[in-house]
Amino acid sequence: MNRMHSVFLLDYTLRSAQGDLQKTLEAVRNNNISIASKEVETLDTIIKIPYFVLDENLSESMEKIKLAIKKEVQKILGNLSSKEREQTALLVGTSLVDQNIVEAVESTVYDYKKRAYKSAKKSIDIFADEISKELGLNPFTMTISTACTSSVNALLEARNLIQSGVVEYAVVVGVEIFSQMMSNGFSSMKLLSSDLQRPFDLKRDGLVLGEAIAAVLVGSRESKWSIMGGYSNCNSFNITSVSPTGEEYAEVMQEAMYLSGIGPKDITLLKAHATSTPTNDMSEIHAIKEIFEPSLLFTAFKPYLGHTLGACGVLELALLMVSIDNGFIPKTLNHKESIIDEYRPLQENYSCDSGIFMLNYFGFGGNNTSIIIQKERS
Repeated sequence: MNRMHSVFLLDYTLRSAQGDLQKTLEAVRNNNISIASKEVETLDTIIKIPYFVLDENLSESMEKIKLAIKKEVQKILGNLSSKEREQTALLVGTSLVDQNIVEAVESTVYDYKKRAYKSAKKSIDIFADEISKELGLNPFTMTISTACTSSVNALLEARNLIQSGVVEYAVVVGVEIFSQMMSNGFSSMKLLSSDLQRPFDLKRDGLVLGEAIAAVLVGSRESKWSIMGGYSNCNSFNITSVSPTGEEYAEVMQEAMYLSGIGPKDITLLKAHATSTPTNDMSEIHAIKEIFEPSLLFTAFKPYLGHTLGACGVLELALLMVSIDNGFIPKTLNHKESIIDEYRPLQENYSCDSGIFMLNYFGFGGNNTSIIIQKERS
């Protein structure tokens, strides 16, 4: 790899339903995973669903969400001087619907909630600009919302900005907080599990949603972790699903490897998107089978964290990095019988401290992204 033109991953932090970075690491290492629940309103009833919930109720206040994001950004800026901060862009990836739109919909759709509505015109897409000014960062900010690929696409955009010389550093944040509208939508499409996520398992019955805030610091300053390449494409079979063959997924993985200058045999491990829904898991495993030999090591993180939608790009990246920095790759929880026998995700934690890793993120609307990162040997 030509490290002269590389963009490096300099630091990471996360806050998941399992706790802060260290608590999440220990929960994953010891399989001590806690899942709470949320009540979701439909047009005619209220149902309780399993949900990976943060330890603080942020969903009721946009200001609380902003402060929680700012706190994670501050953690990751700790070692940057004021001059370096001036060369640091802030990018946010999220699928959060504007809370004011949620309120407007509730005011008109649900009979028992109908009331006069006046928009506060306060949206999550202004948080990056406000936080950037408050922390003395570069004026360039961006908020990306491309469903499940939101924060990984923000990471690829940050890489472009640094390689183009627009800024020297970037903080990329993935954020997802409970939304009644989002949860209701997944419930209406019958995509939610009644208890657990079972990636690539014959008995998988859907996903479990989750809250999270995660951040990574990237820059041109050399470190052991680097972004080798990535590819994002929009190729939709339909608005909520991919073709049974998974050809859209295969194309994205192949292009990511081509742009990174590597082949399938160079991949140490693949972090699958693995929503645990009947169609998407089958499409992804077909795509994996098209490209990789059965000897491929692959795993899935959503049983530990939930499907955190727009946050999952940065969140699952940070979890992979902290796990490998601590010498292991987490196994895939809740998997017993594979949908394709010869392709079975990790069943035990795997010792690993370096290598080349592919991370998949496949979202609604056909927006699919694969990114490839590397950690060099010590």
